[in-house]
Amino acid sequence: RAARKKEMDFVRDKGLWVKRGVDECWKRTGRPPVTVRWVETNKGDDVNPNIRSRLVARQIRGPGQEATFAPTPPLEALRTVLSLAATDLPGCAKRCRDPQSEERCQVSFVDISRAYFNAATDPDDPCYVALPREDADFGKDLCGLLLRHMYGTQKAAEGWQCEYSSFLVELGFKQGVACPCVFVHATRDIVVTVHGDDFTAV
Repeated sequence: RAARKKEMDFVRDKGLWVKRGVDECWKRTGRPPVTVRWVETNKGDDVNPNIRSRLVARQIRGPGQEATFAPTPPLEALRTVLSLAATDLPGCAKRCRDPQSEERCQVSFVDISRAYFNAATDPDDPCYVALPREDADFGKDLCGLLLRHMYGTQKAAEGWQCEYSSFLVELGFKQGVACPCVFVHATRDIVVTVHGDDFTAV
């Protein structure tokens, strides 16, 4: 119950949806709201449980609908980032290995929590979800019009990929051509590879 409350607080604070009548959903999409379910994982163990709850949509691609996807990097992308941290390349300045120096070479690992909630949805392609039992308005003739992507929706991965890509490009990174999950900032000498919500950089 505590884990579900925490997730619902996050949904509310992030502004995941605005509540609309189910009739609006039918009118705009021709379908009922997408159902939702809870996915719970014990991140601890039997002695010290640490339950994580995620509210996910159950949007299944129907006949005639195009498949959507987001790119994932090959293993070579991660290997390249780690190799760049460990190797001094001919013709390039040597990497600083002094652990006390501000100029030292570092490898950074960043995991974005609830990444999809950070990507805005397309207002011209609405997606409505059913409200969970834990919502105060459950049982009323209401549903949630998604303002941000939600796990389990068809466009979530693609939306998140567009969100972080455009943000990194705004920061001065150049996106890879052969692998769009690799980004290079020539001025700051930073190379990043992104796999889902995990960022690895040197």
